Amino acid sequence: MNQPFYYSWMAQNAAVDFPVASAAHDEFILDDGRRVYDFISTSFQANFGHSHPAISDRITKQLGAMPIASPKSTFELKANVSQRLLDLVGLGEGKIFYTVSGSESVENALKIARQSTGREIVLARKKSYHGASLGALSVTGDWRNAPHLTFDQGTIRIPEHDEDPTLEQTRKIISETGADQIASVILETISGTNGMSVPHPSWFRGIQSLCREFGIMLILDEVLVGFGRCGSDFAFQQYGLEPDLITLSKAISGGYIPFGAVWTSPEIAARYDDATLACGLTNYGHPLGLAALEGVLDTLADEAFQKNKVALEQTFADFIENDVGSLTNVDEVRCRGLMAAIFLDQPAPTWQQGFDVGLHLYSSGNKIILAPPYISSVNKLEWAMGTLMQLLPKQPN
Repeated sequence: MNQPFYYSWMAQNAAVDFPVASAAHDEFILDDGRRVYDFISTSFQANFGHSHPAISDRITKQLGAMPIASPKSTFELKANVSQRLLDLVGLGEGKIFYTVSGSESVENALKIARQSTGREIVLARKKSYHGASLGALSVTGDWRNAPHLTFDQGTIRIPEHDEDPTLEQTRKIISETGADQIASVILETISGTNGMSVPHPSWFRGIQSLCREFGIMLILDEVLVGFGRCGSDFAFQQYGLEPDLITLSKAISGGYIPFGAVWTSPEIAARYDDATLACGLTNYGHPLGLAALEGVLDTLADEAFQKNKVALEQTFADFIENDVGSLTNVDEVRCRGLMAAIFLDQPAPTWQQGFDVGLHLYSSGNKIILAPPYISSVNKLEWAMGTLMQLLPKQPN
């Protein structure tokens, strides 16, 4: 396979070919006439499917009215959508800094935390992914960190939540490093392809308590789980947390336009009333991204949409916990809202095997990650789940 473009995150000769037709609708990707159920919402961003009119129509309308704007410009859409996003986050006024990707959201959150505290060190988990740019990769703990000359001297790893449930080791790391050197702790509220790690609420409360005790900023990475993926609008709301910064992307625009944002607390916002915000992007607050976000916010506020989403979540949870969880070769299942991880006692069916039976899913090693679109019907989700059951091993090795 010799293409004039790169395949991401793989050796090019080992690339998995993913041919699709020039169309996609609802929760399906079209492959030469076949319909493939998008069981991973493409890359966790197509939460609202591939053709939701509330998003695409707003982008089209905005394209005809004002498709581009200065990053310093003020206009009604920008002001209204920003306020609505603040309201959805629900942590006071604060302010929104816009980006065009999750990596850039993380980059700017790190910069703001370092600017605000005058400190350099960032604490991050071992099993984590925060983005593909150098700063984001520096706080990333998984395999994607190793091939790059990242700025790891500014990052210190803390134990996983199950390795240090009482945070004694983490407190020791803070003490040995010197709290006055630590700008922030960055955490995925719930991780994605690293296995959907779901910390206990007491661990998260302990992290927040340590941050407040030592004046360390708490950054929550909700790029993957924000905008309803795990049930609530944002996963941090399930823990009662009050972070200093929240990084957002992916579903913020349904994936229709590259877009992202950083929520900053009222305290951080007040600091920049007089201090210079040394952050900026050419496409900051892009009108097409804002239009897509407006469509996302309208959709999340729709009662019929929410009723269907709750029904999907109930159906999905029953399937993961009862049907999949009862299989002989399944070691563990994790489920929260419309995201689940399935751990097998043997290699999982491959992406190609899933695609061959009409499912687009994430598979790596012995695990499968699922994240179906919110706009699916219960019947279509049940079909996808039944098809997955046929694919999963049912007998011991």
